Amino acid sequence: MSWQILISLSVLLYSISVLLQKTLLKNDKSDPISFSIFFQVGVSLIIAVLVLIIKGGIAIPDLSKIWIYVLLMAILYGLANLSIFKSLKLTDASQFGVIFQSKNLFAILGTSLIFNETLNTKQWIGALLLILGVVIVSFTKNKFKFDKGSGLALVAGLLFGLANVNDRFLVNYFDPYSYVVVGFLFPAVLISAIYPKRLLGVKEFLNKSTIYKMILLCLVYGLSAVAFFAALTTTTNAAQLFTINAFTVITVVVFSIIFLKEKEFMARKVIGSILSLIGLLLVA
Repeated sequence: MSWQILISLSVLLYSISVLLQKTLLKNDKSDPISFSIFFQVGVSLIIAVLVLIIKGGIAIPDLSKIWIYVLLMAILYGLANLSIFKSLKLTDASQFGVIFQSKNLFAILGTSLIFNETLNTKQWIGALLLILGVVIVSFTKNKFKFDKGSGLALVAGLLFGLANVNDRFLVNYFDPYSYVVVGFLFPAVLISAIYPKRLLGVKEFLNKSTIYKMILLCLVYGLSAVAFFAALTTTTNAAQLFTINAFTVITVVVFSIIFLKEKEFMARKVIGSILSLIGLLLVA
């Protein structure tokens, strides 16, 4: 299966997972750190079970040769998640969403510099149009104020982008399934070590009204991650892949309009979506 089909599948599944989260957990008032721990462990365990059923075992490479990169993966994703939580406490979610999209630029630049997998002139124009469209769609306020929360959102974008660059190296040693198992479990362990008391909040997701919703959400998100890392394994240009992956924001908006009837700021959403679609066609 080509990487273009795989990244398209990843974008589709990710968008569905966001809609599931909006509908299944719309009244959830749980602690975000506890949610993150449970969610990441849940994704890891569900994909592990699928791999055991389908393949009979989880293929883990010799970590002695790559342990520093595995540790870096846990640290980057763990700190990125913590920065996200802290930022959302201090700044508007709309403003956070705009700034956090810088992760795609950091990933593209990092991959271009380290792996020499860059975009040509036409693709760079497409990337800028795509990201501009994402910004227009994401920002639903009339004023932009750069404060401490915004700074943390930028840090989260940087850490997440660097983590994606590190992923580009690690997927050469893992198969996509085992990397999802490790890549979601290790950051959760790190966050748990930093905030051990938040583990008590995990029990909120074990009740009958929530557990099945979380299993479904973790399954869809986990499959999206598998498709993403499978695409990252097969592509010859990770910068192009990271750019296309940014289109998830647009698909989430379109799906939300169609299925959840979220029609606020329609003119802005239409303009942003058209710009991003033009950018996507130039990049692909």
